[in-house]
Amino acid sequence: MVRFFSGNNPFNVIILFFLGIFIKLPYFITPVIPQPSETDGFLYIQLLNTLQQTGNSFPTIYPILAYVLLFTQAITFNGLINNQKLFATPHYLLALAYLVITSVVPEWNVLSPVLIINTIMVWAWPRMVGLYNHPSPKTVLFNIGFGFGLTSFFYFPSVYLLLLLIIALLLFRPFYLTEWLLAVLGILTPFYFLLVYFFVWDRWEMAAELIPQLVLKLPDATFDWKFWIEFGLISFALVIGLLMGLKFSARMLVQTRKSWNYMIFYLIIALIIPFVNSSAGLSHWILAVVPVSLFHAAFYYYPKKKNFAELILWLQLIWIVSNYVVLNSR
Repeated sequence: MVRFFSGNNPFNVIILFFLGIFIKLPYFITPVIPQPSETDGFLYIQLLNTLQQTGNSFPTIYPILAYVLLFTQAITFNGLINNQKLFATPHYLLALAYLVITSVVPEWNVLSPVLIINTIMVWAWPRMVGLYNHPSPKTVLFNIGFGFGLTSFFYFPSVYLLLLLIIALLLFRPFYLTEWLLAVLGILTPFYFLLVYFFVWDRWEMAAELIPQLVLKLPDATFDWKFWIEFGLISFALVIGLLMGLKFSARMLVQTRKSWNYMIFYLIIALIIPFVNSSAGLSHWILAVVPVSLFHAAFYYYPKKKNFAELILWLQLIWIVSNYVVLNSR
């Protein structure tokens, strides 16, 4: 399977679409209705309220929306990686890794605020790494800042993703005060429009809920044998792929090396953010899937002999199928 998706055949998109449906089939058969938590932003809660009536009569709408987001993120990010030439040849390994990784952890197949935020991050990533050669980046920086500001309306701890914008400016641009100010202006713009809404509709009581108290704490998760299997299946390929990516990117152009290094910062920040106001389960760690999928793709791509990579992939698929039995036995 790794060899098959190592090519750049557009037909792979169709195969990935049906493969994704197959490995996520239990979530369509036994849909999970998402429940709001204290860390969720008001836009996500408003989305759930909008979907509530439809969801009561047709609960499959939730896994359908989740899969549409996951599949479009996988294919879009795969295409962006190919366009940025982070690998020597284009392929569909990243999209494969994205769909498989999100199927390994059951919580990552639920419509969550962080899943929605990943769409914004996939949109913002090529704009951030492309700042180095952009002739007029001011509009781009404003748009990126606007997108980052909007993420906090879905999941407020995601405000710490702003560190990624700071790192991108430091890595890919010389210092220009006007560019930094425009980025800050973009970040503040969604909050400005929100305050205008509060003023016009006299909804100032909602302002107190906009910025919750931020507390660092461990996730309310069960660290049983299932957790460690999922952790091993993801982290083993992640570590090897990270080392391979750094090794082979050293032979590439300076900007390509910076893009690889940037993804390491992305990974670290995405792994830390869910500790802020952590809620039950592992759902918020899907924020790290974007960089993790890149390093998994490197794990599949770089070895000349694909046997070991194939073994890990099939172990992941076996674990995914074994979850069918667990879900169907409930």
